[in-house]
Amino acid sequence: MDSPVAFLEEYGEKFFLGVYFIIMVVVAGPLFLTLGEAWIASDVFRPLILSLQPLLSVSLEQFSAAVFGLYLGLLVLITLDPKKRVQGALLWLGTGSALIGLLSIGLFIPNIDFTANVAWLGAGLVGGTIVGGGKQLMEVRTTSALEFRRSASILFYLITAIIVVGLVEFHVNFPQFIDPSGGAVEIVAPEPTVSVAWEGLTTNVLMAGVFVVTLRRFVKYDSSENFFVLGPPGSGKSLFLVGKYLAALDDAVDRKSDTPLNPSGDLMELVGRLDAATKDAGWELDSTGATEIEDLQFRFVNGRVFPKNIELSSLDYAGEYLEELPGALMSPDSEIDNSTVQLLSDRVRAANTLILVIDVERYHNNEPLGIEPYFDILDTADDKDVLLVATKSDILAQQFEDEQALDPHQYFEDFRQYVNDTLVENNQAVRTLVQDTSGSEIHPVYYETTVNDNGERVPMRDRNGNVMTVGFEELLEKLG
Repeated sequence: MDSPVAFLEEYGEKFFLGVYFIIMVVVAGPLFLTLGEAWIASDVFRPLILSLQPLLSVSLEQFSAAVFGLYLGLLVLITLDPKKRVQGALLWLGTGSALIGLLSIGLFIPNIDFTANVAWLGAGLVGGTIVGGGKQLMEVRTTSALEFRRSASILFYLITAIIVVGLVEFHVNFPQFIDPSGGAVEIVAPEPTVSVAWEGLTTNVLMAGVFVVTLRRFVKYDSSENFFVLGPPGSGKSLFLVGKYLAALDDAVDRKSDTPLNPSGDLMELVGRLDAATKDAGWELDSTGATEIEDLQFRFVNGRVFPKNIELSSLDYAGEYLEELPGALMSPDSEIDNSTVQLLSDRVRAANTLILVIDVERYHNNEPLGIEPYFDILDTADDKDVLLVATKSDILAQQFEDEQALDPHQYFEDFRQYVNDTLVENNQAVRTLVQDTSGSEIHPVYYETTVNDNGERVPMRDRNGNVMTVGFEELLEKLG
C-alpha cells in the first residue's frame, strides 16, 4: 500500500478536489440560510439598502439585481481563467446551493423580477467584468499568462464581507437608528441597547470560517518558487536544465496550456545547439567556461486540477566556483572580490530550493563526486529546501535493466528506488548528504544514450533528431 505522502503526490489534486466539493455543497446551503434569516431580522444593513429608494430612486430589487450581476461577472472571469476553471465550477455549485437555501425561506429569487430588472442585472454583470478584468480584457496576451487575479480577490472580499456582516446582524441586536418607511428616510433616536444572541454562535462562526478558508484556497494564486542548481565541474548542469525545459515544453503542449514558458535567450541557445544536430550527432554542448555566466530560466504550470505557476531560474556557471561558494555565503559582500562568486552567492541566498547535482558518471568511474562543498553550503543556507538529482543516470539504467529485466522508463519508481539504494549503499558521501537533508530522495534523470564506434556515450535520437529524456517529467511534479 502506498504511503500517505506517496498517495497525495499522485492523487493529491483529485483528493482535495473532492474535499472542496463536499465543503462547498455541505456548508454553503446552511450558511447562506443563516445569512438569509439575518437579512430578515437586520437592524442596520437592510434599512440602509432600503434607504436607497427614497434617496436615489433605486429599489431593493434593482440593487439586488445589480449586486448579483456584479457577482456573476466576477465569477465568469474566474471560470474563464485557465488556472481557476475547476475552482470556478465549484463556486458555481456553491452559488447554486446558497440560492436553494435562500429559496427555501422565500428570499432573493422569489422577490426579484429579473425580467423587469434585466438592465440592472446586465449593468452589474458588465461592471463586474470591467472591474475584475480591467485592461486584460482588451489585450492580446502573448508573453504572459491569462489570469484574472483581481476578479478573484474582489470576489473573495465581497463574499467574506457578506458573511461577516450577516453573522454580526444575526447574532447582535442593534438599536434601530434609521427608518426608511413612509417614502422618506428618518433618523430615529436609538436606544443605547445592544444584545448578543449566543445560541448557535460557535457553529455559525466555525461554518463561516471553513467556508472562507476554502474560498481563499480557491481564489489564491500560489506564489512562484525559485530553484537554483548547484553541481561540480562537468556534472551535467547544462544538460539538466535543458532537459527540464524540454519536459516542461512537452507538458505545456500536451495540456494545450496558454501560459508562455518565457525561456531566456541563453537557455534557448543551449536547446538549439542540442536540437540542431543530425541523428548520429553527439551532445553538441561544451562545458561552461571559467569566465562564462549564462542566465537559464523559464516558467511552467504545475498541476492540472489546481494548476499553479512555477518559475525556474538558475545560472549556468563554471563548476569550479562551487568550492568558493561556502566562504562567500559566510562573508559580507564587501569581502567578496570575484563578481561571479558574488552573483552566485546572491542567487543562492535568493533561492527557495537548492537542487544539488550528483554525477552518476563520476560514481561509475570511481572518481570523487566533488560534492563536499554541499555540506558547508547547507550549513550556511539552512533555511532552504533541497532536492537531490542524479544526472547521467543512463549508466545505472542499463545496470537496472540487466539486473532486473525491467525497462527503467516503464518501471521508473522501481528504478528510482534502485538508484537511491545503489548510491546510498556504495558511497559514504552520498549517504551523509541524504542523511543531512532529512532523508531526501534522490531523483534520477537521464538522456537515452548509446555507445558510438569510439566508445563514447552519445544521445539517442528519434527519427526527427530529437533527444529522448527520462525522469524529467516526474521531477517537474516534484518541483511543484
